[in-house]
Amino acid sequence: MNKIVLSTALVSSLLFSGGDVAPAESPSVPENTWNYEFQLYGLAIFIQGDASFGRDTLLPGGIDTVSGDIDETPSSIIDKLEMGAMAHFEAHQNSGWGLWLDYVFMNLGVGAAPDKDFIKNVDVGIYQGILEAFATYRVPLEKGYMDYFGGVRWWHNEFDLALSSSLPIFNGTKHRTIDWYDPVLGARWTYPMNENWSFRVRGDVGGFGIESDFSAVIEIGALYDINEDWQVDLRFKSLWVDYEEGAKGTADYFAYDTVNFGPIIGITYKF
Repeated sequence: MNKIVLSTALVSSLLFSGGDVAPAESPSVPENTWNYEFQLYGLAIFIQGDASFGRDTLLPGGIDTVSGDIDETPSSIIDKLEMGAMAHFEAHQNSGWGLWLDYVFMNLGVGAAPDKDFIKNVDVGIYQGILEAFATYRVPLEKGYMDYFGGVRWWHNEFDLALSSSLPIFNGTKHRTIDWYDPVLGARWTYPMNENWSFRVRGDVGGFGIESDFSAVIEIGALYDINEDWQVDLRFKSLWVDYEEGAKGTADYFAYDTVNFGPIIGITYKF
């Protein structure tokens, strides 16, 4: 409940903050002028939460549900990282309309804490790809600007579950591929502090029970302009998701309730 209240309050304050700051008068410029930004970034990520899987067994009834806590630090993730990439692209027209694309993927081998005494070990191989595709509208303010955005956050997850237990009947592996699309609404405020530094905060809320029960992002950080073309992006990001599909106690059951958080450093090229 706290994460819902916090993220909703942040997004609401961003959505309505323009009421206290008068929009800047826009100079007469051609509306078909576009500006672009491309960024590569890295995230020192922490992952906390839990995942539950329904799986087939040889027991009477044929179904077992395995749950495990996930508690990963940046050092443990680096040790288990097989491949990963993070990239961000924005296009903004002088009319105010724009486009925002962000994609991150990680291929990890993660150990999970078993929730049954007879299970010795739970190994979860995770491939997680998250694509954000948003339409944006930029409102210039007397100092800085506000970006309002809406669109979808697409989650693509592949899980390989390997169990080792004192009961051989429970030993085995299972593979699941799970995709879902969350509608998202949010805002991002950028405020210049001096010639080179700007403050930035972002919040969004998604899911709304349409696919995931809840999804949200909170970011806070700063931008440093090296020159007209290059910029350094420093921020802290938290991403929540609470997703469930299938009926508990069946082989199709899956639940994923996690928060990913950590500092980000990125380098942006403007053109």
